[in-house]
Amino acid sequence: MTKTGAEPKLEDVLSLFKDHSGDESGGLHAIRGFAFQVWQAVLETLKAHATGNDYAIVLEWQQDIAILDASDKPTKIKFIQLKKNESSHHWTLHALITAAADDGPTAADIPGAAGATATPAPAATTGKKRPAAPKQSVLAKLYFHRRRFFGAVPTELVFASNAPFYVAADDTPDSEQTFDKVVLASLPTVPLDKLSAALRKQLSLPPEEVLELDDFTLEVTNCPTEEAHKFAIGELVELCSLQKIQPLVTAPFVAVCLIASYINQRAGKRAFAKDFPTLLSRAVTRAEITTYLAAANDSHVSTQDLVEKTIERLNLEKADFEVVQEMQDQINSACAQVTNRASPVWLSIDALVQLAKSNDRYKALGDLKNRFPAWLADFRALKLPEAKAFNDGYLYCLMAMIIQNAKSIQHLSTASVGSKPEAEE
Repeated sequence: MTKTGAEPKLEDVLSLFKDHSGDESGGLHAIRGFAFQVWQAVLETLKAHATGNDYAIVLEWQQDIAILDASDKPTKIKFIQLKKNESSHHWTLHALITAAADDGPTAADIPGAAGATATPAPAATTGKKRPAAPKQSVLAKLYFHRRRFFGAVPTELVFASNAPFYVAADDTPDSEQTFDKVVLASLPTVPLDKLSAALRKQLSLPPEEVLELDDFTLEVTNCPTEEAHKFAIGELVELCSLQKIQPLVTAPFVAVCLIASYINQRAGKRAFAKDFPTLLSRAVTRAEITTYLAAANDSHVSTQDLVEKTIERLNLEKADFEVVQEMQDQINSACAQVTNRASPVWLSIDALVQLAKSNDRYKALGDLKNRFPAWLADFRALKLPEAKAFNDGYLYCLMAMIIQNAKSIQHLSTASVGSKPEAEE
């Protein structure tokens, strides 16, 4: 895999799933390392993609997901702060407005940002330290984003969790109930006053600043905390069946893992993004997700199908009948052996790849019926002991895998060594 923080390469991510041919069971070891927040971001990405509109989505700061309504000049941002409840079956308002042990970002982190308060001047040299900034609750950290972009773009704020919310239904004693969704602006007077006082204190809001709680909700997420990839796969399959995402994604497991991999990579830098350009540089966009979905479909084409297509091409070109017949006899054996990373066949594959990369003349020969014999002759001239047992039809099968960039060959991290036969027509 690409190092954290570096731009991932599609072939590197696809290599997570290289060890399985003809199914979607590879890469399970990798997806277990993705956080709950990553899978929630995947679900938000699929939801945004299904609208048909442009978007950009990024894991922004700690547990925040930022959803922008455009990939170049966004006019609205939705911030979702996602947090698992590990200690109880529900959240109380008290828990949500109690200052956490770690400090969140403050206005001082964003010089000149809209809604930011001026940074206090250094204390006089009297030996006294400047008072520490107030610690912030999870809701205060989330509201900070609204102040951060106040006057620039509208913001929607959501605190999402796997547990429901135990809050008062009215101002009478003992009216608490559990809710899957709570609109903060609609809270009864007493809890609303407690919330407002906590936010003002923790964010050091000036008295004249109006506290805007519109579009600020608490919601139970439908993203499971365990095996979230299965839920994401189901969401993608459903969206495809409803024709909200097209064309049909034939490899949904690979698709959601590709999206998760890129989101995770882009979020590798945990620094707080202070402005739109920084947010956008770490986002996945509609155009990119379209590419990933197409790549997932391409990766799902079996190695055997690719070899069969090459055999069809050779038959159309009226290639040597005996060699093509040998390919058909050897296709099952060749496709099986390339799934074994310890097989000696990989020495021959590596040699064939290197020959193709260093000899442009193969492509200049035109039809595959002319290319393959020249390629084969150069390979035989190497006199590799490991290749003595392979007949010409078997080696032609390996060549077919290489020119088609078969998934089973991709672990060599080689670039394409020639156009696919379809591209030549």
